[in-house]
Amino acid sequence: MLQRASSMHTRPSAVHPDEPSTPTGDRLLPRTRLTGAALAAGTLAWVAGLAVAADRVKDEIVPVEIVGSMLFLLGVFPLVALVLATRGTGERKGRAIPAVEMALLVPAMAWCPIALVYREDPPAWTIPLDLCWPLSMLGMLVLGVAVVRTGRYRGFLRWQFLLCGLWLVAALPAQALLGDTGGTIAGGAWLALTYGVLGVRLAASPRCLTGT
Repeated sequence: MLQRASSMHTRPSAVHPDEPSTPTGDRLLPRTRLTGAALAAGTLAWVAGLAVAADRVKDEIVPVEIVGSMLFLLGVFPLVALVLATRGTGERKGRAIPAVEMALLVPAMAWCPIALVYREDPPAWTIPLDLCWPLSMLGMLVLGVAVVRTGRYRGFLRWQFLLCGLWLVAALPAQALLGDTGGTIAGGAWLALTYGVLGVRLAASPRCLTGT
């Protein structure tokens, strides 16, 4: 999956009290908790898939890794939707950022089962879907920057989204410096410590995002 990201196969603590009321509160707590659980579970599945696939992800489709990556995206999608619901990237134009990211995540998720079907001989029409994978990860970086700039989330939570978005930026140099195995280990560790930890935090303490 790290190889896919580099080629064609290639939330918040509290809402500012002086701002208008947002669609947060007790009614968002169950959604936040479920989102965190899905994100944590999906991240764990992908990290496990990367560990099993190891160097093979560079040259072939490894089903366990592909399934893990799809579960990861299925956890990221509700996370981005939650950012949109809590206006974590701001108003008006800021709301377009999570909307575009969700639009990229859908074809990226669709590519996963298609990759399992076609394996080593994917048709040309799957190329745009494949490209949405790295684009969606770049989109998470843009979303993370927007969350920091907006400042709607407080404390470390404000920065956790940016750390998640930096996964691709950190994984590619790690792969170049440490090789395929070292890069996979480093990328998996980054996933666990960013997306995984954020998911556990939201599941265990959903009020950190809603500010209630």
